[in-house]
Amino acid sequence: MVEEQLPFQDHTSQSPPSLFPLISSDYTNAGDITVGCLAKDFLPDSLTFSWQKPNNESLEAEKIRRYPSLANSNGVYTTSSEATIPTNQWEASEPFFCKAEHSSGTRVARVVRPSPCNYPEPKIIVRIPTLEDFRGPYLNATLLCKADDLHTEKTTLKWLKEGNVLSSGFTTSAPTKQAHGGYSTMSELIVTKKDWFADKVFSCQVQNEKYDEIRNVSKLSVCEDCSGTGIPVRVEAIPPSFEDIYMTKSVKLTCRTSNIPFEQDLAELNVTWIRQHSNGGLEVLPTEIGQSKEQEDRDLVSVDATANVCIEDWESGDNFQCIVALPLLASTETRSLKKENGGSRSPPSVYVQPPPLEELALKETATITCLIKNFFPGDFFVRWMRNNEPVGVSESYTSNPMQESKSPKRYFSYSLLKVTEQEWSAGDTFTCMVGHEALPYQTTQKTIDKNTGKPTHVNVSLVLSDMTSSCY
Repeated sequence: MVEEQLPFQDHTSQSPPSLFPLISSDYTNAGDITVGCLAKDFLPDSLTFSWQKPNNESLEAEKIRRYPSLANSNGVYTTSSEATIPTNQWEASEPFFCKAEHSSGTRVARVVRPSPCNYPEPKIIVRIPTLEDFRGPYLNATLLCKADDLHTEKTTLKWLKEGNVLSSGFTTSAPTKQAHGGYSTMSELIVTKKDWFADKVFSCQVQNEKYDEIRNVSKLSVCEDCSGTGIPVRVEAIPPSFEDIYMTKSVKLTCRTSNIPFEQDLAELNVTWIRQHSNGGLEVLPTEIGQSKEQEDRDLVSVDATANVCIEDWESGDNFQCIVALPLLASTETRSLKKENGGSRSPPSVYVQPPPLEELALKETATITCLIKNFFPGDFFVRWMRNNEPVGVSESYTSNPMQESKSPKRYFSYSLLKVTEQEWSAGDTFTCMVGHEALPYQTTQKTIDKNTGKPTHVNVSLVLSDMTSSCY
């Protein structure tokens, strides 16, 4: 038989108790509640408890309970006492007193309801999408609802559209404990561009036993002026450039509708090109409506609608009209295009000038100038070549045509090609090629190099489209 070894007790030493209040965290608002106090590290085991009410009267013995003392490995004792007290006095924060009397001293613990934690009120934040969010390939965006400072994790979050509870299309996280107390949860709902810009109302509802709140959001709720940017829709007919006609051997008519709000359903845009023949007949042309393009104001887009016609049809002088219908317009808009045949055509004179000596002396760059004068109409193009090879458009600058004279009406322009001083000094040849409808072969060219110092005619070729026009 093994004897139980009791902790060694030195009865010649004494240790007073340390006394701590014990407070229940789970009680109801009716009846009585139980509180207590804990006495630790006392020696010898000779301790008695008593309780006093707020009015200093002794608490009835039947409402007090004492638990047996327990000795730890150090030979000192721990014990506790419970008291049953009225809930109404506890709720009123009236203090009760636990007294522990010991041969080495008496201790008193004040037992009172602690001040309730002042948790902040729960709050719901709903983040709405921006226009930028809808620019992805799927034309949808995300609504985010976040609820913080909830008093319990037993909280539900629901999404509604136009007052109807949604069962899919969202992802909701389980409530998590916050560092400062309380719980947090959030949910993300996918909304389509069509629903958002149709001003559908979406609601985030957060519910638990003590809280039931709902937040409604829509495009209208966050937009002071949802009628658009205030910029009127613009319709313009863009004539074909001579360069495009020369390169493709066909004529592209462009009708551009711009300042369209991003949210506009472009399926409602209708554009038709019509040809008015000189005999009064009307011909509807096949019209292709292109993809929308963002404008500098990213809340607006533009759309080009094009029709292709033969050069002979364009040269005929017939009138071409584009007719645009869009709900944002008060009525259909019509724009016209017609080949400018007024005035006497005049081919350009072309002059090429070498770089200035002052610029060459710096041994950095060399600027070659091509002057184009005395031409009508004002549509033309310039291409540069170096050693019979085309030069990139970004390496040169060509001005818009400027009026040279009013009667007869004539234009002039200039083009600058910037090369390195080493290229010029190496004797490379540089050619300015000018295209204009009044030229005998629709193009003319002048070439210059360091050795000649002046422009000369040379046999060069620019690879251009050899497409032929097919009109039926």
